[in-house]
Amino acid sequence: MNSEYSNNPLTEVALALSMAFFSIMVLTIFALSHKSKTVTTTSNEKISVSSPSSVKTKKNENRGIIFYFEDNFYNKNFKKWDFNRQTLNPNGYTVAVPSEISVKKLFEIRQELKELDIKITQQNKKWNDALNKNIKKKGLIK
Repeated sequence: MNSEYSNNPLTEVALALSMAFFSIMVLTIFALSHKSKTVTTTSNEKISVSSPSSVKTKKNENRGIIFYFEDNFYNKNFKKWDFNRQTLNPNGYTVAVPSEISVKKLFEIRQELKELDIKITQQNKKWNDALNKNIKKKGLIK
């Protein structure tokens, strides 16, 4: 099968480019169809933080718990928590944040607690209800 275009270098370049674009298209379709989790952002940069597993490891059992609520940190007794005045837990801390929080705020929390060994988790409905009841009821915040 000979044609007048078989030895043209531009034909070879065009064929190579078409194969490259086809490969990229197939990889993109594959990646998008197998995407495990979608992250949607709104105009105010809110995302939903979800835990992939509810299994707790023994390593995390002895961690202290800190709740982030209304721009303040609270301990498990709903008292304001200041890490400068606390005895530090050698096992580290778990910081429970609201389910919808901006990524910027998460990085600010990490920066604020950079001296501590922290892990961030999502507050569940039970924690949110307890924080609303105990902190807003006491008048600690407006």
